[in-house]
Amino acid sequence: MQFHDDDVVPGMDALSATQIAKKAAEVKTMLGNQGLTPEFVAPRLWFAEQTTDGGYTSNSASDRAYAWDRTKKCVDIAGAIDCKAIVLWLAREGTYIREAKDARLAYQRILETVNAILDYDSRVEIWIEPKPNEPTDQAYVPTIGHAIALSFASKDHKRVKGLIESAHALLAGLDPSDEMAFALAHDKLGSVHLNDQNGLKYDQDKNFGGANLRVGFNQVRVLEEAATASAANSLGST
Repeated sequence: MQFHDDDVVPGMDALSATQIAKKAAEVKTMLGNQGLTPEFVAPRLWFAEQTTDGGYTSNSASDRAYAWDRTKKCVDIAGAIDCKAIVLWLAREGTYIREAKDARLAYQRILETVNAILDYDSRVEIWIEPKPNEPTDQAYVPTIGHAIALSFASKDHKRVKGLIESAHALLAGLDPSDEMAFALAHDKLGSVHLNDQNGLKYDQDKNFGGANLRVGFNQVRVLEEAATASAANSLGST
C-alpha cells in the first residue's frame, strides 16, 4: 500500500501527537489483518495554504516551519505503521516567476531538509519523486538526475533514492526507461509509478501503455533486465 500522510491520519493538522499516533496504530492493525505491507508514506504538502509558494523553499520562514513540522509528523506516521520509506514529491518547490526566488538558496534548503529528515530518523529512506512542472510552472528537482545529485550531496546517500513516474519523465521530454536505467545504474531506484502520457501536455495519468506501447515495453524491459542481473549477482555471491 502507498499512502499520503493524511490517508493514514485524516485531518492530521488539527490533531495532537497522541491522536496521530493512535490513528496510525489503528491503520497498522488493519494492514496486518489484511496481510498488507506499506511501501511508503508521503507528506501531502501541496494543498495547504502555507505551501502555496512551496514548503521547503518558501520565502516565508513560518511556511517553511509548517512544512518541516508536517514532514516530521509524516516520518512519525511511517514509523508507526512499520514503513521504511517516505516519498518527497516536491510539488510546489519551484516558481511561476523565476525572479521570485533565489534558486541556489532553494536547492540548499531542499538539501538541508533531506539531511534533517535523515537525522530525525536513522532508519527511514527518502525517495524523491521528480516532476518538471504542474502545479508549479517550473519545478526544482525536475528529473531523476537532479534527485540523484541531491542524494549524493546528502549526508547519507545510501538512504536517499528516487521514485520515477513514467508521465513525469515524459513531461520533461525524456524517455522513462532511460531515466529508470540511470537510477538503476546508481542503485538509486526506490520505486516506480507506471503510467502514460501523450506528449508534453498537462499531466494526463493515462493507463500504462495507453498512449505508446513501445515506451511501456522498454520500461518493463529495463526493470526485468535489472531484476535478472540482480538475481544472478546474488547467486554468484553465495
